[in-house]
Amino acid sequence: MKKPLIIILSLLLFLACNKTKEENTDDKELIYGPEYSVGFNIMAPIHSQSRIINVYNPWQGAKDLSSSFLISRDGKNSDDFKGQALDSVPQRIICMSSTHIAMLEDLGATDKIVGVSGMQYISNPYIHKHKDEIADIGYEGNIDYEKLIAADPDLVMLFSVNGASGMETKLKELGIPYIYIGDYVEETPLGKTEWIVAIAEILGMRDKGIQKFKEIESRYLELKEKVAKTSHNRPKIMVNMPFLGSWFMPSTTSYVAQMINDAGGDYIYTKNTGNTSKPIDIEEALHLVGETDFWINIGNLGSLDELKATLPIFTNTKCVKEGYIFNNNLKATPEGGNDCYESGMMHPDLILKDLIKIFHPELIEDDFTYYKQLK
Repeated sequence: MKKPLIIILSLLLFLACNKTKEENTDDKELIYGPEYSVGFNIMAPIHSQSRIINVYNPWQGAKDLSSSFLISRDGKNSDDFKGQALDSVPQRIICMSSTHIAMLEDLGATDKIVGVSGMQYISNPYIHKHKDEIADIGYEGNIDYEKLIAADPDLVMLFSVNGASGMETKLKELGIPYIYIGDYVEETPLGKTEWIVAIAEILGMRDKGIQKFKEIESRYLELKEKVAKTSHNRPKIMVNMPFLGSWFMPSTTSYVAQMINDAGGDYIYTKNTGNTSKPIDIEEALHLVGETDFWINIGNLGSLDELKATLPIFTNTKCVKEGYIFNNNLKATPEGGNDCYESGMMHPDLILKDLIKIFHPELIEDDFTYYKQLK
């Protein structure tokens, strides 16, 4: 009885080993697994110079969604690949989000941009200097496809808020490759920035992207550690103001809350522990502002008089009377663009430095990059 059992076990082991070997031959290996980002990774088919960028849940509310983008570098794998694919380094790119522009700028590739969405809201100097050569193709739901086609892009970097982009069908029809860049749904500052590695891979310069990211990561962590070691008081921080009648407060796990925490502050609204912002009424907001030490990120307001005129019931709160109001619109455009939400997403180390200067001014001597104190 034992001999047949041994034979069966040996056969099963043989088959398992052969299966593993076969999978390793035909499968893919991980080339880059992000340390902070949860929205992408980079794979390589075995025995190929091609690369596959896997993108996960690239818009708000997405769950268990994924897509794959092939960069074919040796003529293999592209014919039978079911997702979007590129056969060469793109020379003409359309960016549907201003953060894509910031990442291309850090990679020295802004000259590849031939189209954007919402020119008036973009801060990047290169884009404005070349605005007569770069197409403004409009916004999701109102795309000017004539301008898009005339721009002759090799690649469209998509951005979507609550579901798949309506551009997908038309881009497929036109045969224009696209990829979702999901940096905005990342909940950590460095997770957003790490998407530069994915964009660098598309351009054939992954090592440069990793180097850029590591430099930013190093500066960010150094600042965070400096605060943790030298500052013991933690001021209470209030954020935002009403938008379209609702005052939305980020969750305690959000990007904003983490930045406040890393800068040595305590985010004052602890009720929201979910994964989306929640609205509060004006009475609760008034109570929170009354308890806070600093109030930041208040829309496009530029002075205390504007704040008092817009929200007069907050005039007598402590932080308003003492002028502890700081807004991140130091580099705002007249049309309403804000570089803090553009290049700042690529440089969270600079935002962190600004926040430390607000909460613990004794630790930072440099001037503000994105913030200013309302006067």
